[in-house]
Amino acid sequence: MKNIKIAVIGLGYVGLPVSIIFSGKYKVVGYDINKTRVTELNKYIDKTLEIDSKQLKGALKNNLIVSNDLKKIKDSNIYIITVPTPINKDKAPDLKMLINASRLVGKVLSKGDLVIYESTVYPGCTEEECVPILEETSKLKYNTDFYCGYSPERINPGDKKHTIEKIVKITSGSTPDTAEKVDQLYSSVITAGTYK
Repeated sequence: MKNIKIAVIGLGYVGLPVSIIFSGKYKVVGYDINKTRVTELNKYIDKTLEIDSKQLKGALKNNLIVSNDLKKIKDSNIYIITVPTPINKDKAPDLKMLINASRLVGKVLSKGDLVIYESTVYPGCTEEECVPILEETSKLKYNTDFYCGYSPERINPGDKKHTIEKIVKITSGSTPDTAEKVDQLYSSVITAGTYK
């Protein structure tokens, strides 16, 4: 697992801690469409209160870049999508942000890249909803040109005791090799371990 550059798409209460933990070992670009959010994070302010200013400042001075410029994530080879998936008035999942994030990643996806979804979704959503968008936008073929993983987010907002690295992370991949790669990636930063 050499020359890894990770792009984390969505810098809310899930994406920011994911960006921070991976930036301890890898080059990371945290991407968010919200300019105000990006500006605040670059001033070491996290309004979700998940990351304190000292930790944020340390990450930004080390391996983390926070941006809303698509060009900054273009040379990444691992994309981790952490956008919200709220429910609508009919209590059905609202996939708008997930679909938009998949389209955005599809625009910069290259051969050999890996896309990992952390957003909370129903079984089958990644392959049925997200993968076709990635294929259509990138013109690349799933499990031939690019691969996918899924590792459901394990953030308990506001919990300073059970932080991301202290909760066992479930990992998976679209092929056995991809599952192994995803598991190794998360194992390298999650001290509580992983469950492939």
